[in-house]
Amino acid sequence: MKLNYRNRLVFAIACLAAVLILAGCGGGGDGDVSSASSPTYPAPAVVYADAFPDDAAFNAHWATEDPTGGNASWAVVGGELSQTGHLEDNDLRDLTFDGLSSYHLGTYAYLVDPSISGSYRFSVSVLPKDNNAVDKTEGNDVGILFGYEDDDNYYRISMNARYGFTRFEKRSGGNFETIAVNARGYVDENWVSMAAEISGDTIVVWINGQPIFAWVDSAVLSGTVALYCQDRCRFDNVRITENPRQPTVAIASPLAYSVTPNNSFQAKAVVLSKPSGSSVAFSLDDGSEISATASGGYYLANFNGVADGEHEVTAVLRYADGTRADIDVNATVGTGGDYYVSVGDSITNGKYDEDPSNNDSADGRIVSIQGYQAPLVDALGTQTRPVIVFNEGIAGEDSTEMETRIVSILERHPGANQVLMLIGTNDSYGGGLPSATFADNVDDTADLIVDAGKQVWLAEILPTRDDDARNATIQQYNVEIQTIAGTVADVFLGPDLYTNFNSPSYYTDNLHPNDTGYGVIADQWYDKLH
Repeated sequence: MKLNYRNRLVFAIACLAAVLILAGCGGGGDGDVSSASSPTYPAPAVVYADAFPDDAAFNAHWATEDPTGGNASWAVVGGELSQTGHLEDNDLRDLTFDGLSSYHLGTYAYLVDPSISGSYRFSVSVLPKDNNAVDKTEGNDVGILFGYEDDDNYYRISMNARYGFTRFEKRSGGNFETIAVNARGYVDENWVSMAAEISGDTIVVWINGQPIFAWVDSAVLSGTVALYCQDRCRFDNVRITENPRQPTVAIASPLAYSVTPNNSFQAKAVVLSKPSGSSVAFSLDDGSEISATASGGYYLANFNGVADGEHEVTAVLRYADGTRADIDVNATVGTGGDYYVSVGDSITNGKYDEDPSNNDSADGRIVSIQGYQAPLVDALGTQTRPVIVFNEGIAGEDSTEMETRIVSILERHPGANQVLMLIGTNDSYGGGLPSATFADNVDDTADLIVDAGKQVWLAEILPTRDDDARNATIQQYNVEIQTIAGTVADVFLGPDLYTNFNSPSYYTDNLHPNDTGYGVIADQWYDKLH
């Protein structure tokens, strides 16, 4: 489903979300088209609704948590629930990640009265707020929790504009896992409608009225809902209903805006409120329908020998008489392409990239506010070889931390075939990590990536702008990088950023590129990879 976040009118979003919620939020694509004889379904019963009239009402129904120990501040302002604390910055970096994993933590408000559990549909409007140049870490997590049992057990949908992602995650027994992820974040000061439904063991997630994730969980969680963020944002129009009776089909995979290096894939879909005698079929690029096979709560069909390039996958739910009950379409599904994951520190993450206008890729796969990833996708991608580059850079990261954190990053991206690594700037601080130790860390990290079935590209570290002693350490690290890339299978030497990052005009400060500098990094990666 193609969502043009930057051009969508706020009022239109709110109206569309309200209509879809009342109607039961059917599938996506070109709409829910049924025959004239299709049944009419009643609106689901409302279990709880909250338009946040005042603080007293909020405090009577909700409780707040801040696992980061930061400065979260929740209050009702103008009929909206507002969170004004800025939690995600370098001072709290160790608290806003779940240990040395890549999973984020933030504050949340969870519903305590009434008690909610089991199956339901939950929706809310979310407004990420601009920080008004208070700091340089705009675009942090906003989202929802559902199936919330306690701080160690819940589902989470989060969106982030700085990294550029929408993630569906589960935390069970205190351990996170990624269910699904795309590279599309939000836009500050634009309302986003989020909704999730638990129906037995089946879960579907909607963003702005479009189903984007679906999953069958054999160990489904049962609990209440929560409103989540790491930064300034507002929430409004919470609505919890019983499961709608409107039949809904939602594609679980392949995701819209995804890329697989392969030319074969298995299409998977789920059905909510399945009518008796109904069936599911798939089609590729408006071709002939293939009947789906039911297995483990999913409906499956295999597509083999798919041509390189961009495709559209359609799932259709049909009543017993063959008329259409619902349809879901996932567009911009790339096959035979490259799925890159970029890892590193704040330079990979794009800190101080002051111009967000060039950080949405032309194909819609990346919606972000910073970094080199979207320009690189625009340079590398073609109609016959689609490309995606995920941003997994973490501000302040050094090679020791990366060796531990890479495990959770690889878990999030099992379908990736390439990893782009730029690490070492933080290791060089304060006299620097010994080069032999740095080399061991990078070598061990590369081994973990290769063992996961991916190729690794190691970039040579760019210099500081004017710290000669630190640059001498960086040059030693770059010699180690050259050695590792020359001796380890499936580890390749990336761009020489030390030599090619050769102008003060590329920098914001002594370390970090500006928008022009991130363009240079994108160009250097392109020269190596194309």
